[in-house]
Amino acid sequence: MIGKQIKKARQLAGLSQKELGDAVGKGISTISEWESGKRSPDIELIPKLGRVLNVSQAFLMDFTDDPNIYYETGRPLPDTIPSYKEDYYLLHAYHAADKKTRTMVKMLLGIDEEDIL
Repeated sequence: MIGKQIKKARQLAGLSQKELGDAVGKGISTISEWESGKRSPDIELIPKLGRVLNVSQAFLMDFTDDPNIYYETGRPLPDTIPSYKEDYYLLHAYHAADKKTRTMVKMLLGIDEEDIL
């Protein structure tokens, strides 16, 4: 979930919740709610969070556990993850779903489990 990733990135960056909040224009209670999973940041804020925390949007969106994955080529890749609200909410719902529901979604979309492993 995105809150878990924000917390990881914030800790890696050595920032307090207050420092992160100040950097992105939010209060400490908002940062705390994000990290606990009670709320999620607006999709428009994801690129700014990535820049402040020095991680890719892919890391924040929980597509990868490696905060530095975009440095593998020796140069940062542009943050090209689409910033569409629907995509964000669908991914959030998928990650929150149980295993049976995830399996059903993959079947509906024609995604073979072996193709993604």
